Amino acid sequence: MYLCASYRPLKIMIKYEELVSQLKSRQFAPVYLLMGDEPFYIDRVCRFFENKVIDEENRDFNQVVVYGKDTSAAEIVANAKEFPFGSPYKLVIVKEAKDLKDIDLLKSYVENPVSTSILVICHKYGKLKATQYKPYEKKGVVFESVGVKDWTLPEWIMKTATEFKFKLNPQTANVLAEHIGNDLSRIFNEFEKLKVILPPGSTVSADVVEKYIGISKEYNIFELQDALGSRNIPKIYKIIQNFIQHPRENPNIKTILMLYNFYHKLLMYHLSPDKSNQAMFSIFGKLPPNIMSKNVQYAQSHTIPQLCYIISVLREYDAKSKGVDSNSEDGELLKEMIFKILR
Repeated sequence: MYLCASYRPLKIMIKYEELVSQLKSRQFAPVYLLMGDEPFYIDRVCRFFENKVIDEENRDFNQVVVYGKDTSAAEIVANAKEFPFGSPYKLVIVKEAKDLKDIDLLKSYVENPVSTSILVICHKYGKLKATQYKPYEKKGVVFESVGVKDWTLPEWIMKTATEFKFKLNPQTANVLAEHIGNDLSRIFNEFEKLKVILPPGSTVSADVVEKYIGISKEYNIFELQDALGSRNIPKIYKIIQNFIQHPRENPNIKTILMLYNFYHKLLMYHLSPDKSNQAMFSIFGKLPPNIMSKNVQYAQSHTIPQLCYIISVLREYDAKSKGVDSNSEDGELLKEMIFKILR
């Protein structure tokens, strides 16, 4: 089904899952504005338009891709106003629209789009002002691509693994989140590579991650957190020594930030009057029961004064690691910090 210029989105800012569902059911609007700081979702939607909307044999005449820095609003409108040839509609995709200097001049077309065309504006790494995107939400679809928060990234990774028909445990998801960070495109591409190597239903174990993605399964920040939470002192110092030997993979600033988040959650557990499962999810994230139980146990083994002291130590060494009132090497600072945390 093709929705012409009278199309109205159900919501001003459509969610990614809703947008994908509409596109897969071939409910097309005449105009799409894809904007936001997270490029991953914009790239995926754009790829769908490029590969799934116009039949391959009709793309030469009915599909146009232009780039913001190499085109103008007038050229875009001229392409969009052309009638399709041998296809129900003409598709015009504008990539890197942030570089389109006269993007505001598209307003007159967006307010009265051609019913046989689909215009897709890909505005990555930023969003238009409300006054600029109002015409798009009246006549088409506006999608804002927002990144995944750090504390929900492991959950996103596990969900993505499921989409690829892989099995992935929370610990391995945490390792991927720690080492790759919020680069959703890279995480997705790593699963794409594993899809070629592993059959559906395979378990993406720590060994698989180490072999094919190149991330060591040993001595990561989550193992350090577990060791600190359980006060496993021999293991703590073994991990710290490994961190010192591999400073590039384990910079102090990153280690301190992760430990701050860890202890801050333990403190939030004590300060929360509600100890229900829902409250625990809001503090620790949606973790499996065994991992959640472990975090609650770590919180219960610390008092509020202990946690406040540890957080103050982390703040002190965060400043020192950035060169404030300290000339010590990172390795020495890390050992000092851990010693104080355990004191």
